[in-house]
Amino acid sequence: MSTAFAAAIRERARRAWQALQEAREDDDVHAGLAAKNEWEDVRRLAREHGVSLDVGLQAEEETDS
Repeated sequence: MSTAFAAAIRERARRAWQALQEAREDDDVHAGLAAKNEWEDVRRLAREHGVSLDVGLQAEEETDS
């Protein structure tokens, strides 16, 4: 796997996490659902390709589930 591919997954994860947090802060249910779906999708993609994401992001999300 290329470093660029892993970096793209991490950037996508960062943006998804940020969108999820913003939706939660704004109490925007629709945006929250969309952001959560994106977050879950990028986590799945990272797992499938062996890309590690920021541990803090994963740990906090797992406690919210």
